[in-house]
Amino acid sequence: MSPRTSQQNEAQRAQTRKLILEVALQAFAEKGYASASMSYIAKEAGISKGLSYHYFKNKEDLLIGIFEMLAGMADGLESAWEGKRPAEKLALAVEMTFNILQEQPQMVRFMTALAIQPEVTDNLKQHIEAQKLINIKVYQEIFKELEYANPELEAYAFGALLDGVALGCLALGADYPLDKMKQIILSKYHL
Repeated sequence: MSPRTSQQNEAQRAQTRKLILEVALQAFAEKGYASASMSYIAKEAGISKGLSYHYFKNKEDLLIGIFEMLAGMADGLESAWEGKRPAEKLALAVEMTFNILQEQPQMVRFMTALAIQPEVTDNLKQHIEAQKLINIKVYQEIFKELEYANPELEAYAFGALLDGVALGCLALGADYPLDKMKQIILSKYHL
């Protein structure tokens, strides 16, 4: 058996890091940031606690890693927008948001939990603020291209509408009329 190449080692490290992040996301969403320990996360990931510290210095570092992973997913939206008209971009943003609500409720639960835990968000404030500004600027540009009277306020309203849907979905679960809400939003923006 030949020794692993550095490329294989790097791929294994990236895979282990991603696993830890995904398990931590689930643990923070289900148990809350304060209650999910590094030991618990390591056990759920099937690795030793010591190995988890090889990848992340502490829980705060892990939290920042999760947030960066989620922010990276938002970058995928911009690449999906290549060559699209403003209305198509907005429709795609709605579609992707609703897909996340349906397919990744733990991510929504995690982000909501972050928003209501000031002791956690203080540590991430700069990351959260930077991502919010990026989102608002992106949506503002779309609403500007769509010739809305006040693109900045419309961007905030659009974000608040999507946040409200996420909260309703979390609160009511399967009873929330997710598909109907998507149609209402698409109709509101003539998409």
